[in-house]
Amino acid sequence: MKNDATILYYSSSMEDSEFEKKIQENILENCGGLPIISVTQKPTDFGTNIRVGNVGASGFNMIRQILIGCYAAKTRFIISAEADCLYPPDYFAFRPERDDICYRNTNTYLMGYKRKCFWKKNEGGTWAQVINREFYIKRLEFLLKGEPKWDATKKNFPKEKGLKFFDEFETFETYFPCISIKTGKGMRKFSNSERVDIPELPYWGTGESIYNYYLK
Repeated sequence: MKNDATILYYSSSMEDSEFEKKIQENILENCGGLPIISVTQKPTDFGTNIRVGNVGASGFNMIRQILIGCYAAKTRFIISAEADCLYPPDYFAFRPERDDICYRNTNTYLMGYKRKCFWKKNEGGTWAQVINREFYIKRLEFLLKGEPKWDATKKNFPKEKGLKFFDEFETFETYFPCISIKTGKGMRKFSNSERVDIPELPYWGTGESIYNYYLK
């Protein structure tokens, strides 16, 4: 696997510690030895850790944490990883063709809050994207221009600013899906998805087995 990408793991540190540890173990198992920078609100032993303190969970603070991680990275690409998501090996193997646009995986599913099944999320999300680091920095600096360092009240930033996270993006599709697990501990309990119950996914197995291992 090429060493031209850094995994940027960011967390508001609100998840149960045992759950988040298992998420981190999944990343370590599947990432092929890529460097990891973790930007978290509480200290964690995961890659190179940058602790920002208890600044609160919000979309605004998430963007600030990502920018801090991008500054610390040295590679051409940033691979996003969040503290409530599962990623297969082929997610970490993808590399964008272009340096001037965000690439978002569309083979993405949710495990709904208190559910033991999966729901398809066709549009993907910020939690499953790969981006050129310099392009990412420029975009985040633009979004945060004139803003305070931290703001826990802006949950849907940059929508409050009348902007999108990215104006456009390319899509890619991994062979195996990425999964966002809604635990009830994160900033949002719910997210847009198709409300059609899918009991099992390739590579991961059944929703019940995922629920029992990560949440029970």
